[in-house]
Amino acid sequence: MANFARENNATKAAIYMDSVFATGAFKNVYKGKYTVGERVGEECVCKIFKSGSVFEESYFRVELNVVAKALEVVNSFNKDKVINKSIWLNKPTIWTFTIPDSRGRYEQSLVEPMISNFEKFNSNTGWTPQESSPWIDVMQALSHYSYHSSNRRLLFCDLQGGVYKDGFIITDPVIMSTAQEYGPTDLGAAGISTFFARHKCNKYCNSGWIIPHDRKVYFNVQKGSAMVLPTRQSRTPLTLQLSGLSIQEE
Repeated sequence: MANFARENNATKAAIYMDSVFATGAFKNVYKGKYTVGERVGEECVCKIFKSGSVFEESYFRVELNVVAKALEVVNSFNKDKVINKSIWLNKPTIWTFTIPDSRGRYEQSLVEPMISNFEKFNSNTGWTPQESSPWIDVMQALSHYSYHSSNRRLLFCDLQGGVYKDGFIITDPVIMSTAQEYGPTDLGAAGISTFFARHKCNKYCNSGWIIPHDRKVYFNVQKGSAMVLPTRQSRTPLTLQLSGLSIQEE
């Protein structure tokens, strides 16, 4: 099966730490530029876990497991030609700063190619934009497709990214599963039920695709990712006053 992963294809980058480019529930995002590899000169983003968030090795593993499973869904969706364009998924990798933080530790982060024209199309509680567009509808269909193609085991959602002339690029996916095995944004069967309580099938959804028996609302709707976050020991955040830091692939 064809692989629609959009990878770093680089081994080193300069990261600009003077300002936060974007922020999410767990991570701050900083702009950077690749300095070694096939993408030399291209922009990238570096995602660093916030102080007090889950930042240890196990969380990196969960994050990459989510991306791996989401990529399986994207590859299958493209193979089945639900639409006549391709969807790609940014595939982050764990890179390490070459300058230690205030504790003398070499901070790890997630690095991936920059996405332009950024938009969000749904959340794990079933939020969707009020307006309608072909790509908004495609993203809702992709989430529905993931549930059908996995035979009710999971739902690929929190779909966000950028539209390009030859398709769409997704980043920071969420997987919800009946086994609730994909981290704190995996709201389990109740999350899947809530998503489908708010989902409206459109022309890209196949009428034969499976829908859950339970379609009740268990979570309030919100644009950001809802999560169940265990209490973790906080740590000192990475010093941010430096104007630029070098980072490299492990």
